[in-house]
Amino acid sequence: MLELPEVEVLRKDLEKEVVGKKVKDVTVATAALVTSFHGKRPEFVKALTGRKIEAVRRRGRVLFVDLDDQHTWVIDPGEQGFLHRETATESPGADTHLAVSFTVGGAVHLTEPGEVTARTGVVPNERALEAAEVAPDALDPLDDNPTWMEFGRFLQAADQPLKLLLLDPAVIAGIGPVYSDEILWEAGLRHDRQSSSLSTQEVRRLYRAMQEVLQAAMKAAGPSLDDSDGGDAVDDDGEAAEHLHVFGREGLPCHRCRKPIARTRVKKGVYTFHCPQCMI
Repeated sequence: MLELPEVEVLRKDLEKEVVGKKVKDVTVATAALVTSFHGKRPEFVKALTGRKIEAVRRRGRVLFVDLDDQHTWVIDPGEQGFLHRETATESPGADTHLAVSFTVGGAVHLTEPGEVTARTGVVPNERALEAAEVAPDALDPLDDNPTWMEFGRFLQAADQPLKLLLLDPAVIAGIGPVYSDEILWEAGLRHDRQSSSLSTQEVRRLYRAMQEVLQAAMKAAGPSLDDSDGGDAVDDDGEAAEHLHVFGREGLPCHRCRKPIARTRVKKGVYTFHCPQCMI
């Protein structure tokens, strides 16, 4: 799953690629891609074709492409969806579910292997967050940029175990299993610590860790429209990506204390990679 850092890099790349361009053709190969927003493919195609793209925004893991008619093209990449830059004449591949070409050349393809979990649609601007199912009050660590003191008050009010707080899209937008573990390791805090129990020093450590981990992940992601593997949690051999310290490294030595990394079940379907020795 793409998380907030990779989607922000994708937003920046997409902004450079499509802002100011007019949509020429839209091909929807998989109807399920648009059913969450428009019941039928023709409605989506009609809503997007001929529109000029004015801006590309992001909230959490969802992209919002502003059009010139007070509507927004919403792109939720889902579990494994990704956008790729292509030529206007490139034929869609087997895993390509949406192809959008532009009048001045070039195209963007949305691909996802296996079951389609990505979603897209065109909605009025004022309905964009609701249609994307993005909590309007959730903290976006990159967009909102609170002070560490504001972040501390936020943690007190949330009062959840740290791992679950970082994963809760109603509380924090865009962080998933990979970077929640990485943030906690960087801060030296256990997954089951209650957010309201942190000392002032621990709040500052967690605040700093969140910023540093997300920025490092954005750097590791590379040019996303050209290379979808830049932010993957594992490489082609199934090993943990070089920029990760705990996620996917069960049994390997901690980069801080050299003790083995553990994988622990937090609740049904939720696991965390952590160091039992140096995370307190």
